[in-house]
Amino acid sequence: MLLNFTLSNWMSYRDEASLNMISSLERQHGETRSELPGFRSKKVLPVAAVYGGNSSGKTALFKGLAALREMVLTDPGVDGLLPIQPFMLDSQSATSPTMFDITFLAGETTYRLVVEATRFSVSYECLEIVKEGQSIDVYERNASGDGRFQFNRELFSDSDHVLYAAKSTRSNQVFLGAGFSQNVDELSEPFGWFSETLELVGVESQAWSFATAATNREDFLRYAGDALSRMDTGICGLVGERVEVDALPPDARLLKKASELREDETITVVADRAPGDYGFEMLSVRGGGSRPDVQRLRTLHCGPDGEEHSFGLSAESSGTQRLMGLLPMLFDLSGESGSSGSKVFVVDELDRCFHTMLTSRLIEDFLVTCGPDKRKQLLFTTHDLLLMDQSIMRRDEMYIAQRGSDGRSQLVALSDFEGIRFDRDLIKSYLEGRFGGIPMLGEVSDHG
Repeated sequence: MLLNFTLSNWMSYRDEASLNMISSLERQHGETRSELPGFRSKKVLPVAAVYGGNSSGKTALFKGLAALREMVLTDPGVDGLLPIQPFMLDSQSATSPTMFDITFLAGETTYRLVVEATRFSVSYECLEIVKEGQSIDVYERNASGDGRFQFNRELFSDSDHVLYAAKSTRSNQVFLGAGFSQNVDELSEPFGWFSETLELVGVESQAWSFATAATNREDFLRYAGDALSRMDTGICGLVGERVEVDALPPDARLLKKASELREDETITVVADRAPGDYGFEMLSVRGGGSRPDVQRLRTLHCGPDGEEHSFGLSAESSGTQRLMGLLPMLFDLSGESGSSGSKVFVVDELDRCFHTMLTSRLIEDFLVTCGPDKRKQLLFTTHDLLLMDQSIMRRDEMYIAQRGSDGRSQLVALSDFEGIRFDRDLIKSYLEGRFGGIPMLGEVSDHG
């Protein structure tokens, strides 16, 4: 679970901004909060919504998470640059390091990772184990100071190997990732949180995520068909329609791979059929016999006479296809996949192409499955003000991103504002500018 994420000198955030997932003392919707192992009085929030106008810093916040994840998981190469984008509107910030500070629960242990870096190198990095009332240093690396690497020898079984891995870590690498790749096994748990638990979902076409889930996840297509029917898309089911091999894209390597499939092997092919984010088809290819079995996924719609009619995926609305792209995430969060216990999903523009009632239903359905013994979270940005609803979410689960006239973004939790009662109309207060985060629209000049 994500407990806190703080960044500074990142894109439009010159100063520190924090997304805190530790709950306040507010009692509303307390049943959805998770227990935090080793901490008697702290509870973790299952959801966070970030509101704000265009270019306010909503997406920049989650891009910071994505950049940190990439730095941990990816080796940029000897001459590669790090995915750092500092605040560029003053000369000092443009040449100073960006700072990421993240606290998270992996397994039964709470970790805190701090990374300071420019595009060219990591200047500082440390990893701690956080306990109630104290922190235990795992390692510290200070390239900008004395250049020393220090680590807690009691936590590592092979100190010589840790020192070797540290010396082998280039200046443009994060040691958490580099050390894990060099078989420092004690780093596997915090590294695994970034590689397996943290999932980032953008606004681009999600055809591949749906296709991968359909191929590799047992019962996913059944779940997807039921969900699409339940959410009033007009779809009453999903079905595979057998087609000729000629329906596959004319790619020599793909056709060769399809012809060599064994009987128990299946591959999934996503083929673009129209320009834009949502024009695609999905085909599954199963080996066996003299020719592979090729099936195209179709949606079923029931007509007035009760007859079922099949359509290609490209015939569906952009909202339905956006929903299909999110279904693998919803499958995990529902618990039906068996892997929901340790997932943190971060979704940019959750409401894109969705009616407010559908987005509300997705959030409500997720929160119903949350509780003290669950470890799953949904973090999202949104433009939909109707989701600023205290009957759905707590005030400490709602954040406002706002950008000032000097170009600096700030992130503020609604729970930081005094005098907000449970029955207060948050939308009205937001539009009146009490919380900030609304677009500052200038007047149209009269050139007549």
